[in-house]
Amino acid sequence: MDITRDVFITDARAPYLTLTLTSRDLQAHSVLSGLTSAEHDRVADALTAAASAVVDVLRGALAREGVHGETTNFGCGT
Repeated sequence: MDITRDVFITDARAPYLTLTLTSRDLQAHSVLSGLTSAEHDRVADALTAAASAVVDVLRGALAREGVHGETTNFGCGT
């Protein structure tokens, strides 16, 4: 079981990264699989917020390298 957010750091849709919360054992799989729809949405929202924070850091690194982009798009996995 996993919940995923795809991150496009620039308008060019590259670099392209994926932030995923993945169950790594049976207990974690049970917890993720047992989420209600509302809980699943809350976890997905938290991943989106985390992805935004990561993008802020990565854009700073890209700016040092002379790469610019203003748009971040988030896609949704399961």
